[in-house]
Amino acid sequence: MNYFALRKFVLKELEDKLPEDLYYHNIGHTYDVLKAVENLASHYELNTEDFLLLQTAALTHETGMMMNRIGHEEAAVTYIKDLLPEYGYNEDQINRISSMILATKMPQNPKNLLEEILCDADLDYLGREDYHIISHKLRLEWIHFEGYTDCLTYWYNEQIRFLENHQYFTTVAISIRQIQKEKILGQIKLLLSKTDSGSNNNDLR
Repeated sequence: MNYFALRKFVLKELEDKLPEDLYYHNIGHTYDVLKAVENLASHYELNTEDFLLLQTAALTHETGMMMNRIGHEEAAVTYIKDLLPEYGYNEDQINRISSMILATKMPQNPKNLLEEILCDADLDYLGREDYHIISHKLRLEWIHFEGYTDCLTYWYNEQIRFLENHQYFTTVAISIRQIQKEKILGQIKLLLSKTDSGSNNNDLR
C-alpha cells in the first residue's frame, strides 16, 4: 500500500473538485477527520496494516462529495474501488475500507473497532469547543443546497435531538468528548429557554 502517494493525490482531487460552496463537507473536514482518527487510534494497539486502512478510509470517506451529495458514502466506495488498486491495495483491504466508509452513513452503524474509530472521528467535533463554529457551517451548507430553513430556533431544536440521540462508540471518544458534548447540549437548551422566556415569537435570527 502506497498510502502517502495516495494521500497526495486524493487531497489534490478534493481541493480541485469539491464544490467551493461546501461549507462543511470541504477539504478542511477531511483534514479534521484524519487528525481525529490518528488521535483516537493512538490509544489502541493497532497493527500497521489496520492503521493504514483506517487512515485511508478517513482520507477518502468524503470523496463521493465530488460526484453526489446524496448517497456520497456509496459514491465514495465506487470511487475507491477504481482508485485504490493503482496504489497497491488488494480486494480484501478495499472491502474493509469500504465498510468503514459506509458505517459513517447516518445513522452510524459500525461493526468493529476500526469502523467505530472512523465514526467517532467523523463526528469528533460534537464534543469539542469548536462545535458551534463547525455546526453552523453545516447549517449554512444545508440552507444553500437543500433550501433548509434559516430559523435558528428550528436548527437548535434539531441539534438538541441529534446530540441526545448521538453516541460515541469507542471508550476513548467517550472519555475525551462525552463531557464536552453534554456541556454543549446544556448550552443550547439554556439558550432556547432564555429565548422562549424573553420573546413572543421564539424565532432566533
